[in-house]
Amino acid sequence: MTVRLWKECCMKGIIFFGLAIITALAVVIGCKRAAPILPKRPLPPGTFQMQFTSKITGPVELVIDGVRIPVEQKKKKARRLTISGLSQGKRHYYISSHIDMIGPDMGEVEIGPETGVFQVHFTQRLKTATYDDARANAHKPEDIPGVKAVLE
Repeated sequence: MTVRLWKECCMKGIIFFGLAIITALAVVIGCKRAAPILPKRPLPPGTFQMQFTSKITGPVELVIDGVRIPVEQKKKKARRLTISGLSQGKRHYYISSHIDMIGPDMGEVEIGPETGVFQVHFTQRLKTATYDDARANAHKPEDIPGVKAVLE
């Protein structure tokens, strides 16, 4: 009786050990292919670029240091928002859309003298009904001289 019980325990241990090895190999193979998300080309000084995890349809509202910035939309669906012409120092931003959820939607970025800043933001499509026209209720964006935001 004890020999049979010992054989069953050994078989269960071998099966468990085999499953653990297969799981570890799957994790290694899956993580080996992961590549970091980087900008297509180096960003010039004074530039802040946000890359979204999925394409967004816009319109996008952008506020930098309490001033609403107009966002030019080049494509119907876009994956990047490039803000150029920012001066050096810390900049607080807030980004929102009534169709897409963007996270983080606010933050702080340090603009340095050498290169631009690149960040990846999570996006997800909202499936909700809106009963007002956001464009009709929106205030005209203010203008900071030299700052330009493009959704492409």
